[in-house]
Amino acid sequence: MAKLILALLAMLLVILVASKLFTDALEHLGARLEISEGVTASVFAAVGTALPESTVPLLALLAGTADTAVNEEIRVGPILGAPLMLSTLTTFLMACSVLPRRGLHGRVRPERSGLIRDLHFFLAAFPVAAVALLVPIEARVLRLGLGMVLLLRYFVYVLGTLRASPELVAGGHATQPASRMWLARLGLPNAFWTMLPQLGASTALLLYVTKGFITGVEGVART
Repeated sequence: MAKLILALLAMLLVILVASKLFTDALEHLGARLEISEGVTASVFAAVGTALPESTVPLLALLAGTADTAVNEEIRVGPILGAPLMLSTLTTFLMACSVLPRRGLHGRVRPERSGLIRDLHFFLAAFPVAAVALLVPIEARVLRLGLGMVLLLRYFVYVLGTLRASPELVAGGHATQPASRMWLARLGLPNAFWTMLPQLGASTALLLYVTKGFITGVEGVART
């Protein structure tokens, strides 16, 4: 049991490192493409760093364990847990990240239009996802319809974020990396052709570790 827990913690650490590598390369790619912070963070980075939450349900469905009940529990956990974690724990971590620079009396000032757009779209979509979980498996047409509604809503959200990007860049909200890219620290040039390998390697690492994480969760559930 102790070994399984240690293995899960190690996998979580690897997922954290891979996510850091991914967002690091993506920040520099966003700056090179001259896109806004909203596109980089809310669209590109969100898709990449959400790979663990996204691939865990898919892998549990398509290539999970032999135990169907465990696979179902693993699928539901990330789907419901990730949004709740983002709205609670992540907000706390965001405040902690700016605390050393701004102190206890500092303020977090996100870009207002992007924040409102994100809240409006996803707060309205989450109840639809919650209802979809309550629909019986036999009602395939209804479940498929609810899924299509969510996909269409996300497509509209991405389209709106991309359209708002030029105006935000002109207003001073262009993507600006906080530091040098990790591969550049090893002596490689901070160029487009070095960003793509870091993106690809971190994405592959996220997918690989996620499969091992599912197996580890099954092992803990059985003990």
